[in-house]
Amino acid sequence: MTKQLLICLLLVVGLSYSSYSQSSVSPWAIGGGLAKMEYDGVRGSSTIFGSPSNLGFGARVSKYMSSSVDLALGFTSGGHGLFDADTAADNFDGTAWQANLAAHWKFLKGDKFNPFLSLGVGLFNYTDDSPATAVAGVDQSGIAIPVGIGLKYNITDGIGLYYHTQYGLYMGDSYNGVDPDETDTHMIHELGLGIFLGKQDRDGDKVADKKDECPDTPGLKELNGCPDADMDGIRDGDDACPNLAGPAENNGCPDQDGDGVIDPDDKCVDVAGEARYNGCPDTDGDGIGDDVDECPTDSGLARYNGCPIPDTDGDGFNDEDDECVDVKGDLRGCPDSDGDGFHDMEDECKDDAGPVMGCPDGDNDGIADKDDKCPDEAGVPEKDGCPLVRKPTRSEIINGWNSPDVNFISGTRGDENYDEDVQAIADFHNQYPDAYLHISGYSDSQGSEASNMRISKRRAKKVYEALIKAGVPAEQLTYEAYGEANPIADNSTKEGRMMNRRVSVSASTVKREMPKTGFKR
Repeated sequence: MTKQLLICLLLVVGLSYSSYSQSSVSPWAIGGGLAKMEYDGVRGSSTIFGSPSNLGFGARVSKYMSSSVDLALGFTSGGHGLFDADTAADNFDGTAWQANLAAHWKFLKGDKFNPFLSLGVGLFNYTDDSPATAVAGVDQSGIAIPVGIGLKYNITDGIGLYYHTQYGLYMGDSYNGVDPDETDTHMIHELGLGIFLGKQDRDGDKVADKKDECPDTPGLKELNGCPDADMDGIRDGDDACPNLAGPAENNGCPDQDGDGVIDPDDKCVDVAGEARYNGCPDTDGDGIGDDVDECPTDSGLARYNGCPIPDTDGDGFNDEDDECVDVKGDLRGCPDSDGDGFHDMEDECKDDAGPVMGCPDGDNDGIADKDDKCPDEAGVPEKDGCPLVRKPTRSEIINGWNSPDVNFISGTRGDENYDEDVQAIADFHNQYPDAYLHISGYSDSQGSEASNMRISKRRAKKVYEALIKAGVPAEQLTYEAYGEANPIADNSTKEGRMMNRRVSVSASTVKREMPKTGFKR
């Protein structure tokens, strides 16, 4: 038994790896390991690991046929018989070997676990070793048909385990020594450890996969198995131009004109240029590369594709500045027949010089003579050039009148013009006694809002009382305080604050309605 175990260890090879690494490139693998043969017949059965453990060994050679099928030539040898029958007389002992050719169907193809089913045909041989003739079997050889199931497990890329159980139908005469007409059967259990034979070279470039940095693409040995389509010494994966030979400093791309722009990016491959112009020159220096410049020798603009701004009518004014693109002229590109500064396209009197849309204006009232019903007398547009002779009505005068401001030095103390300003207001009312006067009091922004409201009210009331004293009827007067609202000057300056401390009076033909709630004279 020790010798058999040693042989098994020496024969350890890798069918498990063959399922992972065997291919059309490297189709062959051999394998071997421990085996146990179990009897199943008329005398009894020990198919499920019966005792004692009478171990043997197995070996096989397999060939890859496709991704789903392998062919395997196997050989198994070891102790064989029945050792634990209910009746001792049924026990018998011997050795057996089986050689068979089987197909393995790999129904699940994984990277680590690879289960398979097997079906084969082979030769089974039994030699009796029983100590007593009464329990002896029959030395015999015959055809066997094994059907099995197995599992291959890949430990690494080169080493793996496999387990295989086969049920063998012996087609010869009975070898158990009981009934020659009874067909005996058996089971074989195998456990093996293996390694793949030969180097793996999936892409067939004669560089082993372990050293091939591009194992799925044929390449060159000097580039560790990687391809170099343009043969410039730079592998395709690192070559920016894998189909165009070029130096390493350009990442494998050529630069025929030597301008530092590689040919695939160079719009002017044969003429040295600049990177900002995609490898093209800018002959006219207009900032537009010659590859897109429709006028490469004449400086131009991008919106005209590198050409100068056109001058369609040839009058010296380019079209962008020419108000008459299709007609020659000297005035902004247009003709001016009468020389009055209005070109003919906008001149309403192109044969007579004049200041109003090119027409004469004899009375200088801004209305052209051709539209002026009073061409010799200055007038207004609403009268078609004639004078506006209507005087304002009394009502318009009253409703449009506002007094000059009455200013205060501080508090309710008026400035040096106070009396004159109040009298001027009274004089207006004397002239228009039917006018109603409204007095508005204001303050600067110094002080609180409430105090400013009070002082502006006292100022308005003071002017109100002064006008009554000057003869203006009280029923013709109203007054109101507005505090620091509506300033007419900058309150941050002394002069501005002086102007904001004021009372103003406006006139109307209708008396202003004053709020009654909370209003106190």
